[in-house]
Amino acid sequence: MKNVFILIMLMVFSATSFGQISPAVKFSVGYPYVLDEDDSKSPDFHTVSTNIPTFSLEKPFPIKIRLRNRMSINPGVAWHFFREHEVKGNQTDGKDFKLNHYSLNGYVKVLYQAKFRGKTEAFVYGGGVGGINFITKTKGTKYVYGLSTEIPEYNNPIYENASDFFEMFYYGALIGFQPNARKYNFVKPSFEVAFFPQFISKPNEVVPITYKDINVVQFSVFLGFRIK
Repeated sequence: MKNVFILIMLMVFSATSFGQISPAVKFSVGYPYVLDEDDSKSPDFHTVSTNIPTFSLEKPFPIKIRLRNRMSINPGVAWHFFREHEVKGNQTDGKDFKLNHYSLNGYVKVLYQAKFRGKTEAFVYGGGVGGINFITKTKGTKYVYGLSTEIPEYNNPIYENASDFFEMFYYGALIGFQPNARKYNFVKPSFEVAFFPQFISKPNEVVPITYKDINVVQFSVFLGFRIK
């Protein structure tokens, strides 16, 4: 694995021309859709969702194959937000958890680009992505009632590491499309769909506590910028 990483880095820094098929810097706004099925029985529920977009910033490094920019290695950073809400119990015994989970993570994409035929500069691309969540936080409240006659309820504010929610490492696959944007265009938009298996987790209602892995599909719109 170490030798493969060294080889990739040598390929990146030995490229004599970064070309213009990819922009110099790409900024994205995305929407992660959580593929979660709630197994709770009404009126109980346990949901994981988001109503805030994710943001990312990445730097493409195109690699020439047969004098053409066929591949690209894109390191970047991203920010994710998810909301978790769990309600369980009845009027005498239960809980109500409202938690917000945040992640600042770094990733690397390895992409293959295929330009359309003709004079157009449009192309499609696809590949894999791997990343690491290096800063995670969980904020919110855990309200529990009916513990005992001595302690009938408590409302506990939460501010802690979100390592139980976010996996340390993640991976995925993606496809994207960049419309016709000529070599000297300053702004180059693109559109991307990514699939992240087991991207986040939530606790199952069993003892001892185990965690259910959840897949995520992310839709992103990128704005690429040419620096020079």
